[in-house]
Amino acid sequence: MRKSRFRVKITKPGAFFVALTIMLGVAAVNTGNNLIYLIAALMLSLMALSGLSSFLNLVGLDFKIEVPEETYASRRTLLTIWVKNRKPYLPSFLLGINTPLGTTWLPYLPPKKTMPMHLWVSFPKRGWQKLPEMMVFSYFPLYFFSRGFKYFKEQAFVVYPKPLSCPLPSAIFHQGQREQGRQKGREEFRNLREWVSGDDLRYVHWLATARLNKFVIKEYEGGGTKNIILSIPSGTKDIELHLSRLTYLANTLFKAGYAVGLKTNSLYLPPKRGLQQRKNILKTLALYEG
Repeated sequence: MRKSRFRVKITKPGAFFVALTIMLGVAAVNTGNNLIYLIAALMLSLMALSGLSSFLNLVGLDFKIEVPEETYASRRTLLTIWVKNRKPYLPSFLLGINTPLGTTWLPYLPPKKTMPMHLWVSFPKRGWQKLPEMMVFSYFPLYFFSRGFKYFKEQAFVVYPKPLSCPLPSAIFHQGQREQGRQKGREEFRNLREWVSGDDLRYVHWLATARLNKFVIKEYEGGGTKNIILSIPSGTKDIELHLSRLTYLANTLFKAGYAVGLKTNSLYLPPKRGLQQRKNILKTLALYEG
């Protein structure tokens, strides 16, 4: 985490106010009018109080950035920025966060509280990405000045390839061996195992689930499971297009209950079901270098 020094920019209303204050100050000196002196002094005091309050508005803030578990290239994703106010008594007002990906606002942050800010972002490329530098700023209290600082956190995450819909031809994937259970309505019970994401809830063993307080699945020989192996052939010309299609196929096949694997020139992931297998395949596609 790194914060820069405070930076102050004057706004158009602020520039007008400063110019007016200078003009009144010059007029007070030339005329000796006590009323003009008083007005100029009040305006100077107002500028000083504005600067002090804007400084106190931005001190004592901590930030935590959450990136969604699944982020796809060129797809909008919602970034959550948690802002914590460590000040014991003073709230913060009109907080803005500006990044190259967009700007978001938080109108009010109570003392000793943490609140979220949400920002829609899009990353153009797959692979490892870093969070962009943020500019935390505020126009509080009078919109005369914009005070802020740059905030940067070393946080890397994986962006998956952009999913592109396509049919399911053998040119994109080849189907592995299918287990031969459930022929003509016959199947042999194998064992019980813990439920993983993607399992059909029709095969939940409810007695074991109630006893162990977690979902337990009945597993059969064959079980009708269809094994699919996605592949990245060597010499693929438009590799980005191919990876995008494989990303779409992986999500579609896992949702349909298939056991999916992946084969590249240097890696083989045997077909499995479940959320962790899907994450492994998507991460492999995101980091593929060819």
